[in-house]
Amino acid sequence: MRLYRYIARKFWGPFFFALGIFTTLVVLGDIFEKMKNLSNGTTTVWDLLAYAACTFPNWLTTIMPVACLLGAISVISEMVANGEWTACVAGGFAPKQLFKPIISCILVVVAGTMLVQEFIVPSLNLKADQIYYTRIKPAIGFNPNVENDVVIKISPYQMLFAKQVDIAKGIMQRVSFDTYNEQWNISTQLIAQKMIWNAEQQHWILQNGIERTFLSDMDTTEESFTHKVAPFATAPQHMAVSKAEDKLLSIRDLTTKIRFYGQSGLAHYAAETTRQSKLATPFVTVVMCLLGMPFAISTRRKSKILNIIMSLVIAFAFWWLISMVTSMGQNGYMNPYLAGWGPVLLFSAAVWAEFKWLKL
Repeated sequence: MRLYRYIARKFWGPFFFALGIFTTLVVLGDIFEKMKNLSNGTTTVWDLLAYAACTFPNWLTTIMPVACLLGAISVISEMVANGEWTACVAGGFAPKQLFKPIISCILVVVAGTMLVQEFIVPSLNLKADQIYYTRIKPAIGFNPNVENDVVIKISPYQMLFAKQVDIAKGIMQRVSFDTYNEQWNISTQLIAQKMIWNAEQQHWILQNGIERTFLSDMDTTEESFTHKVAPFATAPQHMAVSKAEDKLLSIRDLTTKIRFYGQSGLAHYAAETTRQSKLATPFVTVVMCLLGMPFAISTRRKSKILNIIMSLVIAFAFWWLISMVTSMGQNGYMNPYLAGWGPVLLFSAAVWAEFKWLKL
């Protein structure tokens, strides 16, 4: 319908305006904060610009819900101020019908945002970390793929200890496999200088080590070996021991991490909370916009400042609640699913009550 296309076209101007302004402010603030490192002898202006370019998509996806909200409120308030809203309602259109083209635009933005978050942001965040810890604030021996002092529970009575794990290369250094009996007394121990993943045969190979058997508290036997198949078959791509923060991982990476932690007997409520929060993000954006759009109908004059203030108040209320429950979920004080979806359910109920009260 021509009216729907007209309303949809009006959405994109305020949306891109808000997206450009807010993202620019955030990125510039981040750059200025890191300009203090220009005097360290390793950082250059080019490093700061490269870092900003890598973090830009992440900031873009963060600001996207506010831009959608501002775009939606601006369209409605402008139609109200110009008398177009009244004319449409008088012509038989219900407010819900006039909301549809705006929601359609928001859904397009949400779909694009999810794709960027899933397939672009994680790799660029990794590149940003590399620039930051090698050029802007150098850290000795920084390698995002290497984790030190890793402990993995292989089975109910078997543990793997590794001094250093390089997932990208499929190498573990100074490895120990400890097997315990039902009383949790150690029964056997495999110690190796190195463990390497054999991609062709799909197993780990222990190199240059000893196999120790504990016959009693005072009696043990030892047998040296050069190569030995390890009692551990999880492929490197299915492991999650990198330094990357959960919030910077894709949903696929978080799923791998949760599965790996579950197999290892490790707590994974923090990763699960982050995954559920990411899955709920599209609904958060839509619900946030539905909550703010009816307020714009009561705005009788066109005011961009008022629209911006209204958008920020609603957005910060959302973010405050989401941050609070997410923190509770990540620290084990709330069920991860409730922490991820609770704000969506709560504000969905608020939207339903708002539409019922305003008879929209």
